[in-house]
Amino acid sequence: MRISRVGVIAKINSPEAADVAARAGRLLRSRGVEVVYAGDVARLVGEAETPLEEMAADLAVIVGGDGTIMRTEQKLTGVPLFGIKVGALGFLCEATTDQAEAALERILAGSFYLEHRSKLKVSYRGARLPDVLNEVLVTTAKPSKILSLSVTKDGEPLHRGKSDGAIISTTTGATAYALSAGGPIVDPRLDIIELVFICPLSVGLRPMLLPVSSRLEVKVLPDRSPAILVLDGQTFTPVDFDEPVAVEKSERSAVFARVNPPDFYRSVSEKIKPGLEV
Repeated sequence: MRISRVGVIAKINSPEAADVAARAGRLLRSRGVEVVYAGDVARLVGEAETPLEEMAADLAVIVGGDGTIMRTEQKLTGVPLFGIKVGALGFLCEATTDQAEAALERILAGSFYLEHRSKLKVSYRGARLPDVLNEVLVTTAKPSKILSLSVTKDGEPLHRGKSDGAIISTTTGATAYALSAGGPIVDPRLDIIELVFICPLSVGLRPMLLPVSSRLEVKVLPDRSPAILVLDGQTFTPVDFDEPVAVEKSERSAVFARVNPPDFYRSVSEKIKPGLEV
């Protein structure tokens, strides 16, 4: 795979991220690569901004954290992403700022591989919403109020009860909100859908790992509070009572450019310190 055009994106309102991104762009141009910039980086280098949807790039260099990567991926589906971590947890990032230049040189030399991550397709009221890389969240629209939820799997009843909400997660999202809500650490080689209820009233209700072929539908029942639908922390939609939110594996995947060998458990140990000895 030859890299001839690269889109450069930085975390919004982060001068540090914009500066790192500008330096990455200068390096790429010095190697004969066409570079286009989005947002803060374009303004910093004095060039016209290229909207994400119009980048048509062979690679996207994203400086920031996981939120910046997910925001970008929603608009650049299919473009390989290379994340440089600035000031955030950065599970999806491949390099720190100190490692970025050497990593980009390896990519230009062809010494990298592509990692594909499953995403979830979300439908509501007959419309397809943006795919998610981490999780679909159905949660209360009123803080401190509880929801009444009905969940089906492949058309069969799975759960009916009260909780603060439900998280439907990809394998990638298993180390994000789902983990904080009590879900397990999931090896990225497992392609699953995870279902985690947030503070359920049924104390015996535990997180569920389901086949990735599953189709889930979540309904908010009218005997409790209204809800909102949140996709990867980026998109917010009010949810009407008895209107199903349908979730299943997307036919699209997220693609990451990697230069380091997979080392998931070391990454987990360093970032969330679960007590693993690696």
